[in-house]
Amino acid sequence: MGLNWNEIKSKALQFSKTWADACNENSQAKPFWIAFFEIFGITDKRVATFELNVKKLGGAQGFADLFWPSFAGEPLSDKHRAAIEQAAQGVLDARAQFASSSLADLYDPLTMPLALLKAHHKLDTAADAAYQPSGGKKTCASDAERVAFLFDLYQRITSLLPAPATKKTRKSKATET
Repeated sequence: MGLNWNEIKSKALQFSKTWADACNENSQAKPFWIAFFEIFGITDKRVATFELNVKKLGGAQGFADLFWPSFAGEPLSDKHRAAIEQAAQGVLDARAQFASSSLADLYDPLTMPLALLKAHHKLDTAADAAYQPSGGKKTCASDAERVAFLFDLYQRITSLLPAPATKKTRKSKATET
């Protein structure tokens, strides 16, 4: 049985406190992802592979810290994929401006650099436009609404059960008979 929303929030809060001072990707990547999956009551072996050998765009060999094959999401148009990739690069570029700061410092809501905040806003806008959460709206009203939408999307993508019928599909089936 899955965790309820309050359990997930509680585990997420504890996770953020535990990992607030993380600073070494090489030694902390795997434990970080294992703890991240535990927030949702998921074992990493069920969904992910660590250090997957991959071929980089230039042809060189490399490794993906974490490969999560079932979390591909819904197919995106080239336009939306490019917008998300550009916005994600903007977040990385903004973070690079503050290379001496820890992630805890960068993401402290009281001291978050304006450039990073703006970059994340662009990424949120690009993701919202790509997935059109909340009944087709172009943007979410809050991060909580965005997270709830993405969890719902993830649950629909990974569920072994068929999606529940909506009013529209029930009405269509009723008129067919």
